[in-house]
Amino acid sequence: MSAPRTPADRDRGSLSIVMMFLMIIVLAGAALIVDGGRAMTARRHAANTAEAAARSAVANQSLTGGFDPAAAAARARSHAQRSGIASADIQVAINYDPDPQVIVTITEHPSTVFLVLGGANDMTVRATGAARFVYSL
Repeated sequence: MSAPRTPADRDRGSLSIVMMFLMIIVLAGAALIVDGGRAMTARRHAANTAEAAARSAVANQSLTGGFDPAAAAARARSHAQRSGIASADIQVAINYDPDPQVIVTITEHPSTVFLVLGGANDMTVRATGAARFVYSL
């Protein structure tokens, strides 16, 4: 005959289920903090680079010669590339409303640390910066 089961015997293993759920919550929190921080850092870098590239494109224009859209776009791309952005991740648009405006959009792809466990190797972060060329004769 086997010994009768006590209440402690019936609860055996229940702590491991609680610990498993606790571990999942801890990993999710770490993923949010680490990968979220990486995304915020990449977004800030993209925004700063886009704004600086747009300002650089406008600042290089001549007040006497007018606005040269090709030179402005080339200057914006050059500035963004010197900041470490790949040329495929740079978009430059010129808007005339009524003064010329250079709009630069930067896309970054920071790698993930914890989200790799879910199958995401990188994230996509975009930021836009704009500068207006105002002149009068």
